[in-house]
Amino acid sequence: MAGGERNRVVVALVAVVIVVLVVYGAIALLAPLPATGGTTATAEGTSTQTAPPALPAAGSSGLTLSTTDAPMVGGSTEPLPIAAAAKVITALVVLETHPLDVGRAGPAIPVTADDFASYATSPAAGTRAIRVVTGDTWTEREALQAVLIASSNNHAEMVARWAFGSLDNYLTAAQQWLTAHELTSIRLADATGLSDQSVGTGADLARVAALAMADPFIAETVTTDQIITTRGAAFENTIAYDAVSGVVGISRSYTDEAGVCLLFALPVTVGEQVVTTYGAIIGEPSYDALDSDIVALAGSLPASIAEHVIIADGAVAGTYTTPWGSTANAVSRDAITVVGFTAAAGDGAQVVLKPIVTAAKGAKVGTLTLSTPGGEQSVTLVLDEAVRDPGPIWRLTSPGVVIPAFIAQLTGSG
Repeated sequence: MAGGERNRVVVALVAVVIVVLVVYGAIALLAPLPATGGTTATAEGTSTQTAPPALPAAGSSGLTLSTTDAPMVGGSTEPLPIAAAAKVITALVVLETHPLDVGRAGPAIPVTADDFASYATSPAAGTRAIRVVTGDTWTEREALQAVLIASSNNHAEMVARWAFGSLDNYLTAAQQWLTAHELTSIRLADATGLSDQSVGTGADLARVAALAMADPFIAETVTTDQIITTRGAAFENTIAYDAVSGVVGISRSYTDEAGVCLLFALPVTVGEQVVTTYGAIIGEPSYDALDSDIVALAGSLPASIAEHVIIADGAVAGTYTTPWGSTANAVSRDAITVVGFTAAAGDGAQVVLKPIVTAAKGAKVGTLTLSTPGGEQSVTLVLDEAVRDPGPIWRLTSPGVVIPAFIAQLTGSG
């Protein structure tokens, strides 16, 4: 090959190399960076527990903060007779089938011969009853008010017959209701609780108290001092407990088999908020013993309930590591807290992270969701460090990353 031709070949090769380098340089510097998906991690939570509340050793008792929260338990865990607490269940089961709108009287309930017979036999049995007359009518609201605050046994049977056709049908419906609410210890033999075969534990009855106070009609009724019906019948609240201390009686009763029984609600100040506890105490030997135990319980609650941090502000929930070596954590922007007797460490958190290319410190990159006794809580996840562009040197020296990214952009597959 002649010298001139050799020179032309060299010049051509150099030109090709220069073109390739210029084209590659343009591609490397202008190609989009690949997105990086985050790797989730177990968010570090804390498990905390306060001193247990002072629940009575006698009988069976329970205390809860909601209808779904696991109750704190005192005394026996075996089902015991529940006395008039059964009437609260009667009201709840009837209201599920025949709900009362706020401020409405509801349908009329005719007094049948069976209803009058229930009333007529009550004085001889020494049980609470409010007079009814065959052929008369009570509104659903009035009849349930008599059941709840006057603890009228004949009215409990009257509303059960009216709602379900017979007491046997009511007991079937009540069992279905109890099963649906997972109140497995409670078994009913009647609508009144006069039978010692109507039994349950304090723990399950605490949840019944919470369910009762979640119903606007019941919550209003149990704090009413007196009811005067449209027919002029008047009856007082016999289940109220101690308004001065804040204890709201939902059911208060006594039978020889059950002893003294109380379903109640009690507000407690925790930090700057007020939370309501729902409780049940059954099988107390006397009203004096009940009073003493309620005082002890109320005094113990401020130290027994706290705001627990289960996911801390700044807890690491994931990590991003880019192909160019930039690393940042996805952290909780806020804390998840639970007010209660105890708190789990945040097991089972659901972490969702979105892919990122570059992002500033504090950028939103996902969410963390956790089931708590009060329901699901979510917090936003943010970057604890910025994820920056790697710069031209890395781009020019990383053809295995930038060229596939460029091709993906051209083909629309990226």
